[in-house]
Amino acid sequence: MERVGRGARALAGARNAAATDAGATDAGDELPLDAAPFPPEPSRQPTAAEWKAAPRVRLSRAGPAAAGCRAYRAREWLRVRCPELTVSAISLLGGKSEGVAFWIDPPRGGSELPRGGEVMFPIRRGDRRVIQILTFGPGYDGPFTLLPAIVIQEQWLEDEPAPTVTAS
Repeated sequence: MERVGRGARALAGARNAAATDAGATDAGDELPLDAAPFPPEPSRQPTAAEWKAAPRVRLSRAGPAAAGCRAYRAREWLRVRCPELTVSAISLLGGKSEGVAFWIDPPRGGSELPRGGEVMFPIRRGDRRVIQILTFGPGYDGPFTLLPAIVIQEQWLEDEPAPTVTAS
């Protein structure tokens, strides 16, 4: 339980540090995901200060649904933030849960719907995971049916030189 608590605190700190996207740069300034080498040994979750200083990185592939999302990397840790997406839920569909943390921003600007959310997880050789971000939309359950918005897939196969992370 304490590991989850620390992860939530680190992610909340990262969210607060990124609220103004102080470390964000234009898309042209994004670094490749594997621009810096990944550490061979697991490291602790980044602090809010580390996330604030973390460079923005380009995912291996990103579809139109993820166009408003931004990714940041600190050591082997990745944070994917989607500040303008109305987020209803975030779920780990499969893969390693170690170190994975989610955050959904509270409603703002008089809205009753949450706007913005983020995911944080480590990328280590041998890892595989699939995370789904859901939104609201019309469906059989009415106007607030939970609908898939973005699927984040991360994998780093043993024989590959670098990981692959996609958001679509």
